[in-house]
Amino acid sequence: MKNLILIFIFSMIISCSFDNKTGIWKDASNIPVDKDETELIQKNDPISRYEDLVVEKEFFNEEKDPINNYNLNLEPPILINEWKEQYGVKTNNISNISYSSKKILISKSPKLSRRSLNKNIIFYQDNLIFSDHNGKIFMYSLTLKKKTFEYNFYKKNFKNLNKEINLVVNENILYAADNIGYLYALNLEDKSIIWAKNYGIPFRSNLKYAKNQIFLANQDNVIYSINPITGDKNWQFASKLTYLKSDFENNFALDLLNNNLFFLNTSGELYSIDYLEQKINWVINFKNPLLSGDATLFLSYPIVIKNNNLIVSTEKSLSSYNTLTSLRNWILPIEPIFKPIITLNYTYAVLKNNLLICIENLNGKVVWSQNLFTYIGNKKIKNKFGSIIDLKIVNNEINIYSKNGYLLAFNPNNGNLTSSSRVSKNGITSEVIFLDDNMIFIDKKNKLFKFN
Repeated sequence: MKNLILIFIFSMIISCSFDNKTGIWKDASNIPVDKDETELIQKNDPISRYEDLVVEKEFFNEEKDPINNYNLNLEPPILINEWKEQYGVKTNNISNISYSSKKILISKSPKLSRRSLNKNIIFYQDNLIFSDHNGKIFMYSLTLKKKTFEYNFYKKNFKNLNKEINLVVNENILYAADNIGYLYALNLEDKSIIWAKNYGIPFRSNLKYAKNQIFLANQDNVIYSINPITGDKNWQFASKLTYLKSDFENNFALDLLNNNLFFLNTSGELYSIDYLEQKINWVINFKNPLLSGDATLFLSYPIVIKNNNLIVSTEKSLSSYNTLTSLRNWILPIEPIFKPIITLNYTYAVLKNNLLICIENLNGKVVWSQNLFTYIGNKKIKNKFGSIIDLKIVNNEINIYSKNGYLLAFNPNNGNLTSSSRVSKNGITSEVIFLDDNMIFIDKKNKLFKFN
């Protein structure tokens, strides 16, 4: 009898213990839903107006050589050593990245997961951090070349749900938000959960961290500021709700110098918020408020900022705004298909009609435009290139990557093709990231590739 009691106690201890591999902590379904009481941030009568993004002109659709073969003077390439959030930096924009450019494969991982991976991957202190649609979070050491940790916050109640998880890391704490409505903090040193909250409504945005605040938004376009230590809400604000859903997600960018948070929501509203003073600076509505109903979708790409220049790219135009005054600098009738890149004096974008264009930041004038495939001699590359998955400026060259694993490089001064190659036979499914002069991405087989 005594032995049976000991066996029972031992089995209970085992069943209740924390398991770093499976992530048993407690059933996420038992976490109570936080009350969604919308506390309005300071009402200071901000500038608010409607701006039409539909231009009464035909879409730009022509190849254009630069008037003079002059140097556009890009900023020097910068060395990246951490990629702690989606798009790498607070502004969602890196003008020129340093890379050794040897393009030699130096390591390839085993299959990282049997399930498909979420698009948001980050790197922190030599570790790739990512998640799969089963809800598992993984750490893969670039030095040890193996997975060093995996954790699953969810249990059987959510087994069959497809989890979309967004991540951001700060000082060894990983913050994760999902499409179920959970937000939790994971200590990367001792691999323990610090806190977890259930907000009841799916989150649908990238995450930003600044000055002891986490910023994110849910699918109802409610913005949250979260205390990273306790998980409690500092404040929340309900922007306009849209009932039509598209692939476009709510998007944040940060101006740390002026303590401004920029938020573009799925209803077509662009906000500038002073996140320290908790007040709205200005609001621009890109969907006419006089039109009743929600008959049309607002489709856009992530906003990008550099200095006081904010670029909004929608399916019908590219426009530039002053971040401080909210005044529009210019609007160009084009059809972009990816997040653009802003440099000191120019903006680069890829269009639906396969044009790569360079735009002058001062006035919105097209400096040059070139068809991506005009000068590709290899017909196989041209025919099998596929859709674009990433756009970067690397070592003073514009690099365009496709989901089928191809790379096209262009001269930023004139748009001329400088090289074309295939870097992955199994394609590319993640953002292409650069760390310590190395190029890193994940292929369709969930394997990590690292090039120097």
